[in-house]
Amino acid sequence: MRKILLLSVLILGKCTCLFGQNNSIDPIQQLVSQIDNDPSLTVKEFDATEIYGRAYDGGGVIKVFFNQQELKKIEEEIGLSFGRVSKIIYIEKGMPIKIIDREENFSWNKENTGWDYSKLNEVFQADIYIFDWDKDDTRIMKKGQRRLSQNTSTVFEYEPLIALGVHLWKK
Repeated sequence: MRKILLLSVLILGKCTCLFGQNNSIDPIQQLVSQIDNDPSLTVKEFDATEIYGRAYDGGGVIKVFFNQQELKKIEEEIGLSFGRVSKIIYIEKGMPIKIIDREENFSWNKENTGWDYSKLNEVFQADIYIFDWDKDDTRIMKKGQRRLSQNTSTVFEYEPLIALGVHLWKK
């Protein structure tokens, strides 16, 4: 009986070691929800045209959300001739925890051989859950495909926007 109990404990322990390291996105989603629902956050808004020194067909905006202690969220929306690209970066204790990268396109109007600007259609979204930024430990959930934007949804691509967000927050 002792051998069976000992064997059961060892097998259970081995399974926990093998499968227990599966990172769950639930704690990250809870933090994201708290950030999104925090009415005490201050928001600063900046014109992307002025920040980047270039004009965009549909304009652009960069927003930083923060409390007294830390930056909590960065949003960037850039309007382009084909639609809009946007990024949302959630930050907890100075480290990114989730990135949403989205491309929305206008429909092509065949009759007028041009874009139909009346409606945007989401064609791509990547939700990047970050368990350890320094070790590049992430889970990326993609839906759709990019059509006209060119990012690859790797975390290093977002470092310049994070640095810019920190700079704008401290302004």
